[in-house]
Amino acid sequence: MQTVSSQTPDVGSFRDLDGLTRELGVKDEGRPGPLILLTAGLHGNEPAGIRAIRALLEGLAETHTAGRIVGLAGNLSALRQGLRHQGQDLNRLWTAENLRALGTRDPKDDRPDEAELRALFSAIEAERDEARTHARPLILIDLHSTSADGGGFTVVPDSIPSRRLSRALQLPVVLGLEERIEGPLMTWLVSQGDTATVVEGGQHDAPDTQAILLDALWVALHHAGVLPEDDDRIQPAVERLIAARGKTPAVLDLVYAHPIGHGETFEMRPGWDNFMPVADKEPLARHGALEIDAPLSGYMLMPLYQGLGTEGFFLCRSVSRTWLVTSRLLRRSWIEHFLRILPGVKSLDTRAGLITARRGAPHWLTGLLHLFGYRKNAPIGDITEWSRRPQ
Repeated sequence: MQTVSSQTPDVGSFRDLDGLTRELGVKDEGRPGPLILLTAGLHGNEPAGIRAIRALLEGLAETHTAGRIVGLAGNLSALRQGLRHQGQDLNRLWTAENLRALGTRDPKDDRPDEAELRALFSAIEAERDEARTHARPLILIDLHSTSADGGGFTVVPDSIPSRRLSRALQLPVVLGLEERIEGPLMTWLVSQGDTATVVEGGQHDAPDTQAILLDALWVALHHAGVLPEDDDRIQPAVERLIAARGKTPAVLDLVYAHPIGHGETFEMRPGWDNFMPVADKEPLARHGALEIDAPLSGYMLMPLYQGLGTEGFFLCRSVSRTWLVTSRLLRRSWIEHFLRILPGVKSLDTRAGLITARRGAPHWLTGLLHLFGYRKNAPIGDITEWSRRPQ
């Protein structure tokens, strides 16, 4: 049986998003295959992803598909007002602590963005529960846009399945988010063993942003095996995404995030776009009374040119193909067990994906742990606990 549904009434701040509700649509013909969760609008000033999902579902109406495809809107109340959020960033709330709190708190006590978290979490968990009963793997594709120009890219946790998905999309791939940012939806789902990627389409209002997001969705669905192998929309989409990438490195590692505290003032210097080269000590921004210079050389990512945000900018460095191949091979080998004898390493639990090392361990150890996928780190007393996502 084929089901194509879309719910509508209500009028949003973006006039073309008339009738926006949580569920953007479902495509399920009852055939085996993965659950594809498409999310957009976790930030309410990013409507392009909503439009791209709607366009995709319309384009799928006459196409036979495998698995189940579900489109979900994120921060509905912020989208209706055209605001990034209403006090808390919905894409920073996906932590075990916050999600546990939902079960112990009366929903009447939720703040606005927490109410959105509760509703979206409920919708996702309902789909995950249903997927488990049908033994469907889950793949999340979370759509976003940025306040700066510079074209599209993907952000991915450092797990092999998620990396493989992101690389199929042909846009620049950014690793290392889980080291720098707490609480994205993508990171939470990957920690549960699912596959996920974020696709950033470009500047919020740029004409090409929705098109890049839509092309990425077509290619992602084809990669996941839910579209016919010979679908004639895929190759043109791949070619457009390759052209959109241009000369930007294929894979980059996010090595620095500039945090902004609640109530602090931050002003980015004008003229920065995504992936522009940055020189060490180059002036970048003003944070309160301080002038902020680049702490290292690399590539600019997501400079903040909007009123709300918890990070002012990110800096990345390119990653070689040799590093990617080596990391994939090492994670499938017995060599990982030798990490326990390295200087500074105190314990290793490969099944749980945990390593503890003394704080102040050699700097090269961090780079080596990255090769094996250990990126998330938490200082605890005189040690640092490193963890990795399911591979």
